Amino acid sequence: MSGKNSKLGGRAAGSEDDPASKMCDPCRDKFQTLTDVERPCDRADCTGTWTWTAKAQLEAFATGRKPQPHLCAADEAKLGALSDRQIPCSVEGCKRSWTLTRRAQLIAGAPDVEVTPAPAMCGPCANVYDKISDRPVTCGIRGCKRKWTWGRDEQIKDYAAGESNQPPRRLCDTCRGVFGAIADREVRCRTSGCKHTWTWPREAQLDAAIADKPLPKAPHRMCQRCIDLYSSMKDVERPCRRAGCKRTWTDKRGAQLARAVRGKTGDPYPHYCTECEKEMGELEERQVPCKTEHCPGTWTWTAAQQLAAGVRPVPKADLPGDEGGPVAAADDQAGAAAPGFPEEATPPAAVEAPAASAAPAPNGERKKRRRKRRHEIRPPERRCDDCLAFLTDRKTKEIPCTGCQTPIHWPPESQLQTHLGNWAEPTLCGACKRDLTEAARAVEREALRHGGHLSVSGSPAEAEGSHAETTNGATAPVTEEPASPAESAPSVDGRADLN
Repeated sequence: MSGKNSKLGGRAAGSEDDPASKMCDPCRDKFQTLTDVERPCDRADCTGTWTWTAKAQLEAFATGRKPQPHLCAADEAKLGALSDRQIPCSVEGCKRSWTLTRRAQLIAGAPDVEVTPAPAMCGPCANVYDKISDRPVTCGIRGCKRKWTWGRDEQIKDYAAGESNQPPRRLCDTCRGVFGAIADREVRCRTSGCKHTWTWPREAQLDAAIADKPLPKAPHRMCQRCIDLYSSMKDVERPCRRAGCKRTWTDKRGAQLARAVRGKTGDPYPHYCTECEKEMGELEERQVPCKTEHCPGTWTWTAAQQLAAGVRPVPKADLPGDEGGPVAAADDQAGAAAPGFPEEATPPAAVEAPAASAAPAPNGERKKRRRKRRHEIRPPERRCDDCLAFLTDRKTKEIPCTGCQTPIHWPPESQLQTHLGNWAEPTLCGACKRDLTEAARAVEREALRHGGHLSVSGSPAEAEGSHAETTNGATAPVTEEPASPAESAPSVDGRADLN
């Protein structure tokens, strides 16, 4: 031993023959007390033993660990026949696995029994599961401040599926009672005439929902078929429906789609252009007197009919009381009288009188106003609805003459005048009236010949009696007729002249 080792209290170098020579003093002292020990097998229900050597005991003493589980020699032989098994992770959606060792299988009873391991997580899932906890999350309905709990069992499933750590959209207990039954919904297409539907998903319905409010209403959308048709269409310019107008109106894609779903493939119903629509909006419907004489009814001259006839809206400057002055008022007075209406016609003198009494105007302005008056458009001559209804399916009527029974043809227009109370139905034909008139004239001539001594009858019936006595030598029956306009001025067709 060297002097240095002597001073430090060391000992001589270790020897291979003495294992304790290389140990520290506590280990050497412990080693001297240790001997091999027989311990029971760690497998349950096994009566065998295994040898725990002094060296293994010393290692456990040096490290401070308890004795490791060991198997007996027979179980070690069984263990050699087993192999490790890969068991899928118990977390739903996880594709990883954990290892069931052969020792664990042997302890569980293999190979004598079939070992069914308890559900367990793989290593990564187990590590994450230990770190997470339940989380309170805000309700998924707009405007709701309440929360729901996202458990860690559901969180670990999202982790195993590779999803983010963001919580899913869910409802609180209160909102679940109102909106919890919402599911995908079939909604009818918004296109008029289309019978197809489109799917309103549950997520979109929840987006439209508001806390403490009733269920949302479905939006107006088109089905996929209508969307495809609408995408393939474009706006088309079409000519204005008014004759002579060179402008166009726009046939929108929406209108084309509405016709397409109804199976209408032809041209659309003609429309007015924007300018004509504006002019027609400024025109007002006019009540025009019926063309039937002495009829108090009227018919409506619509704005569309006026526009088609070429009527233009009257500017404000031409209205009475504006800058047009008396001349403009005279134009309106002249335009109020339409040809074909004698009962309402205004004499030309009445029309020209205001213009003549007005202050002198420059020649150019006077010609311009006169030219406007000449080109004024008059309404057409038509009958009112009552007259048209009376004339519908009305045929010429045959009235037998009271004198000779000859049929008198009474046309529908004459029947209309009778219906209005203006005329009376005829009772004598034209020949009988002519004979009565000639008989009356013969009596008058006879009276003049005798110097007025004969009584002159003013009644055609009395003349008819005198004519019958003169010609036939016998008294003929005289037909008395009520006094009416039709007999005061007879004509060939039996109508009376009211004027």
